[in-house]
Amino acid sequence: MIPRCRFAPSPTGRLHVGGARSALFNLLFARNVGGRMILRIEDTDQVRSSRRAEDAILDDLRWVGVGWDEGPDVGGPGAPYRQSERRPLYDEALHTLLERGHAYHAWETPEELDALREEAKAAKENFRYRKVAYSDADLARFEAEGRIPTVRLAIPPGDVSFVDRILGEVTVRYEDLEDFVIVKADGFPTYHFAVVVDDHHMKVTHVLRAQEHLLNTTKHLVLYGLLGWDVPEHGHMPLIFSMGGGKMSKRDKAKAARQDALERGADPEALASSTGLPLARIEAFLNRDNDEVEIAEAIADALGVELPEIDVVDFRRAGYLPEALLNFLALLGWSAGDDREIYTLDELIAAFSLDRVGTTAARFDHEKLKWMNGQYIRDASVGRLVTLARGWAAEFGGPLAGVDDAFLRALVALHQPRVQTLRELSEAARVYLERPTAWGPEKTIQKHLLKGQVPGLEALRRARPALAALDRWSDAAIEYAVEALAEADFGGKMGKVAQPLRIAATGGPVSPPIGGTLALVGKAETLARIDACLAHFEGA
Repeated sequence: MIPRCRFAPSPTGRLHVGGARSALFNLLFARNVGGRMILRIEDTDQVRSSRRAEDAILDDLRWVGVGWDEGPDVGGPGAPYRQSERRPLYDEALHTLLERGHAYHAWETPEELDALREEAKAAKENFRYRKVAYSDADLARFEAEGRIPTVRLAIPPGDVSFVDRILGEVTVRYEDLEDFVIVKADGFPTYHFAVVVDDHHMKVTHVLRAQEHLLNTTKHLVLYGLLGWDVPEHGHMPLIFSMGGGKMSKRDKAKAARQDALERGADPEALASSTGLPLARIEAFLNRDNDEVEIAEAIADALGVELPEIDVVDFRRAGYLPEALLNFLALLGWSAGDDREIYTLDELIAAFSLDRVGTTAARFDHEKLKWMNGQYIRDASVGRLVTLARGWAAEFGGPLAGVDDAFLRALVALHQPRVQTLRELSEAARVYLERPTAWGPEKTIQKHLLKGQVPGLEALRRARPALAALDRWSDAAIEYAVEALAEADFGGKMGKVAQPLRIAATGGPVSPPIGGTLALVGKAETLARIDACLAHFEGA
């Protein structure tokens, strides 16, 4: 039998980086063993699911380099690949369970269930729902009230054991499980029911997902047994923690945005006006009544603050290269057993094995990711970086959005050895596109412009005509002119000329070599910046 793996996201928001790692591990395993990769959309939550979120998830997967053989966009033998389009299969399986007495209707309202949970809590007991023997009068009353029942699975006695491909043998007692809901009042299956039916009919042979699904797996094994279906192999990958030790969660964005807003004393009405969101939603968010990512991101944009990078789109926006993020994700919980850290996708496929997947939480080291991204940037061709930077600017804006190809190629060539992300490259462009209005810091100004036997301002005065006389404005010609002036007037100390020029042209003491820096600024603009700097300090 050909191995069949699947990744099945819910289209209720952007793709979490942990989800991307799960999708990648499924792809690596499937390709390594000559299997098939399935993409299934689990959209049974009719309130929160959207086609827009689905499209965004598919876009993020394609961007990071995770492909699939079957799915909603390409079809396949298991079609349809959206759960919302597979109701007949769920209805058929439900009929089987009801007919065999393995499932039953439950009529409690959400409020009544909450009350039962509170009773159990007060008694210091764990609440586990078990079948209630309703009287005929109860059923008549429920129908008169217009109640719509859910359907729950009747958990059998005993326990369940299985061999996890990553964790080893796992045993769970059935009595630890409640009679969980398999069909909601709206008629749609719950996650637990739909995923088992889908995996069976799509002939999934390996279910690889994060350890947080381990309890879910035991529920699914009950369903497999009661339906009389073969059970796929399961493997549960380690969770991804931040370097601080907590689970990386989308709620981290809400916490960060809320904290910034409260620390700044942000006015809810002003936030509602600047974000375009209803005041009631803003107030509920600030009062911790919800953790909506949409609100968190809108508030962060309004306040000009950065939120934690949690979703794949966050890393796209931060300027990471797709192949670098994919490489990094592959090493979150897996290693080939050596010290190697840079892999292509084909190399990862060849090396991947479930035997090398760890069991303890992986730490998401942002600094290591940034280092790795820098390695990919330095190994890329100028042409590829130009293409990536152009695409990044088109999607996220910034100073690179309107520059021509000649400028962008020169910028990339100059800063490729120095930047670690495309965002850093974009920010580096500001130096060349925006004339300084201030020069600093003060210590630098004193050292390089105002003090010394021959102050830097005098070096600027002497450098200006030398630069103005250049017929060819290139980094080599500029370097030669600066060296010649340093040799003639400053004892061969190039820094005595280059640093004042650097400060005048960029506003600060740090830049690439002076020839390349001024060449990219442009001749007329360089002379104008020298004049502006001289005028500022001579008039002070």
